[in-house]
Amino acid sequence: MDISALHTATENLAEWLSEVTQGDLGQPTPLPDRDVGDLYVHLIERNTDITTVLTAETRPVRSRAHPMRRSALDVSANLYGGGFEELYRQTAQQTEGAFASIPSPALRYCIDGAELDASALYEKHVSETVIHTWDLAQAMGFDYLPASDVTHQVLTTLQKSPPESVDAVWEYALRMSGRVPLPDYPCPRCSPSTSVGVRRTTLAGDPAATT
Repeated sequence: MDISALHTATENLAEWLSEVTQGDLGQPTPLPDRDVGDLYVHLIERNTDITTVLTAETRPVRSRAHPMRRSALDVSANLYGGGFEELYRQTAQQTEGAFASIPSPALRYCIDGAELDASALYEKHVSETVIHTWDLAQAMGFDYLPASDVTHQVLTTLQKSPPESVDAVWEYALRMSGRVPLPDYPCPRCSPSTSVGVRRTTLAGDPAATT
């Protein structure tokens, strides 16, 4: 399988993780009852679980080399940031390798109580990785907008027809993923305005205009 889209998504997320400091671990994310530390543990576990399923491992990869506990992060974290991307990249590369080794995208796998073909599982994992990048960026006080082709793919994976505006595509994808409350209208193209009132910040951390 071609894993270029997944590699781009995981490298992007790894770059955001490289900026995480010990003080960021307790920051809340858009996900209920999940802070940055919880999200990080989930990212590692998700990679290893998918790798286990794809490679028919009888024992999860993390249990052999990467036991991950939320309570251990605060103790082992680098006070000045950096380091979190290393383990994530390692598990992400294992997942990429597992997808790349699949002989046919039509092969089916059971995960999360559902049976999916390899192609659908791949697209789902790419979508989850992109949305979790937004989760992390929001927790760190930044806004994040993926490339237009990525936003369309995320929305397609969520089985929704993309609207016409690029910004509206990502807004709608976030709504369909449960990150942003659903409006009274069915989709952004039907609304009088596609504004979501997101507080945007520059890379320097300065507030930009609210849209």
